Amino acid sequence: MMETRVARPDAWRSGRWTLLPLLAAFAACDTAPVRWDEPRQLAAPGAASGAAAPALAAGLAVNARGEVAAQPEASAAVAPPPEAAGPVCPGSLRLAHGVSAGGAGQLYAVWWAARPDGTAALLAARSDDDGRSWARTLPVDTLDRGATGCARPAPAVAADSANGYVHVVYYMQAPEGPGLFYAHLMDARASFEPPVSVVYGERPAAASVASRGDTVAVAYESPNGRLPRIELALSYAAGHRFDHRNVVASGSGAAAAQPSVAVGGGRVAVAWLEGRAAGAEPSADEPSVSGATAVVRTGRLQP
Repeated sequence: MMETRVARPDAWRSGRWTLLPLLAAFAACDTAPVRWDEPRQLAAPGAASGAAAPALAAGLAVNARGEVAAQPEASAAVAPPPEAAGPVCPGSLRLAHGVSAGGAGQLYAVWWAARPDGTAALLAARSDDDGRSWARTLPVDTLDRGATGCARPAPAVAADSANGYVHVVYYMQAPEGPGLFYAHLMDARASFEPPVSVVYGERPAAASVASRGDTVAVAYESPNGRLPRIELALSYAAGHRFDHRNVVASGSGAAAAQPSVAVGGGRVAVAWLEGRAAGAEPSADEPSVSGATAVVRTGRLQP
């Protein structure tokens, strides 16, 4: 439990507070994991200036100057290996281009495979010829306990060209409880490392993951709270541990969903769809974000 510090009588000197508590307070203010810029509306690629992007399916890229651009995904026509266990959940296939230790180009696919009891296995595969054939299929997480079939958020995947690591983030009803989880693959010839939790919560959450060397950023819909918002988890150890969690990216006045994240040049960029005024309750027959506009926010990482 965090200790609550209170002023003591001997902290008063000549009618004023000592400087030590003030210096400590100023130091604490400068330890935020991200020094955020103001959020701004994201223009759709090819659209007229000021037009809002209707979705963030293309993802984001950010350069060392903090400039944000759309980044197209790998071909959606790619199909996972036919011998994969269980049928592929519609809309769950996600792709990422990677580079092997020897420098060869690779394509990674991650998807949910439905099982007869309503649970699903999260599987991954690697292709060395842009999806025309697959070298191997391996499990990411097979411990799902949520009997919701394919009614679940799609996973997120990123392959790092700097070190060859593959990062996967997904929402699942795990044996220890529901939440957002992370697993990574360090060697294409090995298996995924055991998953770790990013955040626990009851509300299914979409997520996005990006990596640049030892820096891994996960942007996700918070599975807790009354109104959905976008939060960030950060690792400076290539995903072996998370140094920061629950870093708020979006504001509190509107629902935020469908995050996309990018890292580069010591900066992070997070985009999301935002809509619905604060206090409005979503109905059962409409999406959680209505009348949405796309918003992007960049910031300087503070390791």
